Amino acid sequence: MTNINIKPRKLLVLAKGSQIKAYVHPTRIAILRMLVNKKRTVSNVAKELGVHPANITHHFKLLEKVGLIRLVETRDIGKNIEKYYRSLARNFVVSFDKSGKISRKALALSILRNDLSTAINTVKRDDKHQVIAVIKIARILSRDVKPLQRKIMKLIKEFAQYDSAKGKAYTINISVYPNETNFPSREEIIIDK
Repeated sequence: MTNINIKPRKLLVLAKGSQIKAYVHPTRIAILRMLVNKKRTVSNVAKELGVHPANITHHFKLLEKVGLIRLVETRDIGKNIEKYYRSLARNFVVSFDKSGKISRKALALSILRNDLSTAINTVKRDDKHQVIAVIKIARILSRDVKPLQRKIMKLIKEFAQYDSAKGKAYTINISVYPNETNFPSREEIIIDK
């Protein structure tokens, strides 16, 4: 029987590509947040996330493999062994090395893709919440990117002001990225339901 008492450190800097790629998935970030304050089993976390344990077991295995969580206790409860895990840190910071092995831009878009994949699964399970999606293509001059970025950051700060402990969690996802397309600049897709 394993029984290790660990206290998550305040901060863990992630510099290895394997750790960064494991960390940036929204489900794994949620798991890490749950394992900060107390040890939990896969079943405990699955119940809180509203998913079947089989749907998150692979996330636990990956987080343990790259050293972001640790098995701290096992309990023999008869026909099963319960495994309890803890996060190794309260906060994680992604740090890029100078080698350029990991593209920051590609990582940012991967994070967005993962977050959207999680959101798709969420609305499949619970379709009662509103989704607003807009895809707009525009050809932008280099000199206009920074002013646009400032306006987007202002909108994000305004979005954050609506945060309420009693509210349903919503994510704003604004991304501006190069697109290889032949669509005219005015093309757009809007979904507001």
